[in-house]
Amino acid sequence: MPNQNQLEALLRQAARQLDTDPEKLKNAAQSGQLDSLIGGMNAGDAAKFRQVLSNKDAANKLLSTPQAQKLLEILLGPQKGGK
Repeated sequence: MPNQNQLEALLRQAARQLDTDPEKLKNAAQSGQLDSLIGGMNAGDAAKFRQVLSNKDAANKLLSTPQAQKLLEILLGPQKGGK
């Protein structure tokens, strides 16, 4: 399961990709108000993004993939005591 630092790194990366502030993205995700932030995405990507952000199990599954772990390692550097 990803730790808080990993989640924050992904939030920052997603915010950069969406050209928004990480805190604004976090608030939008928590309140379900994502439409204004994902307006530039194609419909399929936007739907997938909404689904993952609204489902904690789906987010954890995504973050546990080797690709996500590699991205986290690149963003955060190697983590002590494990992965």
